[in-house]
Amino acid sequence: MSKFEIINNPYTLQFSYIPPQFIERTLVTNEIISNYIREIPTYRGMFITGVRGSGKTVILGDIRNKIAAMKEWITIDLNPESNLLDSLARNLYLIPQIKALFVKAKLDFSLLGIGVHIENAELVASNEEDAVKMMLEVLKKAGKKVLVTIDEVTYGNDVSRFSHALSSYASADYDIYVLMTGLADNIKTIKNQKSLTFLYRAKVKELDSLNMTAITLDYQKVLEIEREKAEELAYSTKGYSLAFQTLGYHYWNALCNTPKGKDVDINSVYENMDITLSELAYEKIWDELSAGDRKILIALDDLMAKEKSYAVKVEDVRNVVNMKSNTFNTYRTRLLDSGVVDGKQYGYLSIKLPRFSNFLATRKNI
Repeated sequence: MSKFEIINNPYTLQFSYIPPQFIERTLVTNEIISNYIREIPTYRGMFITGVRGSGKTVILGDIRNKIAAMKEWITIDLNPESNLLDSLARNLYLIPQIKALFVKAKLDFSLLGIGVHIENAELVASNEEDAVKMMLEVLKKAGKKVLVTIDEVTYGNDVSRFSHALSSYASADYDIYVLMTGLADNIKTIKNQKSLTFLYRAKVKELDSLNMTAITLDYQKVLEIEREKAEELAYSTKGYSLAFQTLGYHYWNALCNTPKGKDVDINSVYENMDITLSELAYEKIWDELSAGDRKILIALDDLMAKEKSYAVKVEDVRNVVNMKSNTFNTYRTRLLDSGVVDGKQYGYLSIKLPRFSNFLATRKNI
């Protein structure tokens, strides 16, 4: 019986969890983990950024799981839309072994609706910030450290309060650390708030593309195809995490529906891939771009097609859109930060996202 059945597809189009076919970003994962677990961390706060679909949530979950497996660590994942300090206090209190430490220390959080009233309490918390401070004091004595993770953080009053509280906890040398993911613009907005000392000093790590060799080996093994074909598929993803899952997903389904002895209709696979990338990422990315961003992207795509080149000169793009250098550089920086455009080759620009030209073709006359 063939293993290729649609119900057994190991690739997924779901977000927010570590997929069965997971390619680990070993270098950045180890760098972030090493920062937190060293005796004196270089950074108490870190951001992971990247374009939509680049795998930020997946790597966040992977790092959280790895640190949670360490005896002295506690990990708490917070909803970015919640009252962060209140949510942190409640989540800490929900951990049975941690709750026991708070009860033993006679800490009373009942005024906040957390736990029950403690007779002859040593300390009574009147607000969330103090509640967390009391908890961290107990955890420090117990040799416990806390890593807080927040996925897709955006700036708001609650993030501001959270940052100020974290600065206070850091000054008291409590063992609490934060790892967040977010889009480049959202992180820049947070870091531009100079009063948010804790988050202003947080390190930003941008996700690079997935390793091409790793993608090739994955496709070769899982899809049972020749290395040459697997390599062709891998390079068509450009190392974009969502594209890796999407192409694997549709190729697997095509294998399930292709009669034995027949070749997979690769054009159909790529067509389905284009539709999925558009629905799950590209439409949202496009909506978040300004009119100027879009104008430059279309000009860049047209030049790449005209010159049949992977990358084109920055000057040529600027001339096509007829922008002054200062104005163009502002848009260029935005596009580079967004992860849509690649500028690693000095003086040149290219489109970073796989098969994005096909998506742009549907938008040029809109």
